[in-house]
Amino acid sequence: MAPPIPRRVAERPNLKDWSRTEVLSYAEAAALLWPSGSPLTASSLRTAQAAGLLDTVLIARKRLTTLAAIDAMLEGARHKART
Repeated sequence: MAPPIPRRVAERPNLKDWSRTEVLSYAEAAALLWPSGSPLTASSLRTAQAAGLLDTVLIARKRLTTLAAIDAMLEGARHKART
């Protein structure tokens, strides 16, 4: 079962409606990019941040990220195909 959809994502479910640099909570980012809850969740993003793989900002004791930061994390984790 997919996790509940955060309010801001329910209001703007289309990825194209979001700026690449708009700050998102982990739950919002996960719901927007992976609505089914797979392959990554908010918990996965927290783990990536703790491992130093995901850039975040800390505002009012809330850890936030951007779509651009998630793209950079995924690009850094990409493995080159063997030729």
